[in-house]
Amino acid sequence: VNKKIIAALTESRESALVQQQENQENLIHSIFPPVVADLLIENKSQMGFGNFGTMSTCSSGLMGNKTIGKAVAHMHEEVSILFTDIVGFTAMSQECMPYQVMQFLHALFLRFDDLCDMDDSLWKVETIGDAFMVASGLEVGKRASSENEGSGSLQSKCSSRVLVSHKPNIDPQGSADSAIKFGRSAIRVAARLTMPNGQPCQIRAGVHTGDVCSGVVG
Repeated sequence: VNKKIIAALTESRESALVQQQENQENLIHSIFPPVVADLLIENKSQMGFGNFGTMSTCSSGLMGNKTIGKAVAHMHEEVSILFTDIVGFTAMSQECMPYQVMQFLHALFLRFDDLCDMDDSLWKVETIGDAFMVASGLEVGKRASSENEGSGSLQSKCSSRVLVSHKPNIDPQGSADSAIKFGRSAIRVAARLTMPNGQPCQIRAGVHTGDVCSGVVG
């Protein structure tokens, strides 16, 4: 009887651990692009699930750098980065209650999320206050990652965990066009909303194309 109880408890504990690991991996995939998420999960024994940093991008000054250490980094050529900014946001946030500002940003950014979902070349990087950051042309995006799997399009520099992409299926001009199209659509969508202080919502959008490095820091 005792052996059966011990076996049942062991099986229950193993099932709980497996479920916990699946939940952690699903969380990582919900935060990071597929290539980065897979590398983090692959190296979880060295890094630990509690030590993940934030997704970030930096300028092309790191191109070719092989001394990033154990951080996961991925080089991208000719990526278009777009930022949006709400006109009069600071003044509005000083006039309105915090929960009103949060509700407004939530409604606006949900619409921006929908615009991102309409184009597989777009990747929502993050929100920074009232700013919305989008990358276009990252081959670690939704569709390109599965198409490139096993194709040899990514080369791993094992010593520094740097991935350099050759982007056989990425069109820089098309990526830039997607970013500009998103910016124009975002301006139109925002114009349909009213800010909590009663003023119409207006946003600015800026985009630049160049080489970036994405990865996990901290």
